[in-house]
Amino acid sequence: MKNNYTHKLFLTLLLSAFSFMAMQSQVRLQQVDPATGAVTLHNYGASTVNVGTYWLCNFPSYDQLSSLTVTSGSLNLAAGAEVTVTSSIGLQVADSELGLYNSSSFGSSTAMQDYLQWGSAGHQREVVAVNKGIWTAGTFVSATPPLAYTGNGSQNGAQFWDAALSVGEFENSGNFKIVQNPTQDVLQLEFSQTLNQADLTVYNILGHIVMTEQLNSTNSAAISVSGYSKGIYFVTVASNSQSQTKKFIKN
Repeated sequence: MKNNYTHKLFLTLLLSAFSFMAMQSQVRLQQVDPATGAVTLHNYGASTVNVGTYWLCNFPSYDQLSSLTVTSGSLNLAAGAEVTVTSSIGLQVADSELGLYNSSSFGSSTAMQDYLQWGSAGHQREVVAVNKGIWTAGTFVSATPPLAYTGNGSQNGAQFWDAALSVGEFENSGNFKIVQNPTQDVLQLEFSQTLNQADLTVYNILGHIVMTEQLNSTNSAAISVSGYSKGIYFVTVASNSQSQTKKFIKN
């Protein structure tokens, strides 16, 4: 009887440990702009995570998120949400690396949550990411920053990073609003006036068209996004030689 109890206790502790590890690994880098120091994190998990204790590392410089300026979102990062901070660890546009850690043990693959390097391979923390199993030795992102993660949250490596669309150039206030953002199942749009023969297009963060639809005699639209991968998207409504574009997040 005692051995059976001990066995159940061990299994319970093991499952708890796996749950904790899953919670810790659900937050990852989403977008990095080395020119401005802006770094965006996305919570791909199902629970809120306080990322204020997390660290950014560009060897030999380190920043704890709680000491940085938050430009959007909250460090108490809800499931499906994003937070953007401005880092001061000297990221270089042409050639650099960035690691995300849940503690200041920067040489530990257990503490590392996410990683990328661009411009060249062989940066100081590459070996940690390789040991973590989230990066392939000798690989790097060759696209020109700012960079955006294009995977679904569970995919790792240089092949899941590419040049990001410029939100500053691509987004404007427009004459429609998104009712709920982020959204999980339906993207609900409301227009300031009834549209006739308007074109609605959804793009992913790389600018690839995800879907198109023609709108006729309507002042609203509902788009099913339940089958989309988690991440950042843009929706454009074009009518009478005018167009407006807004960013939304699928969680």
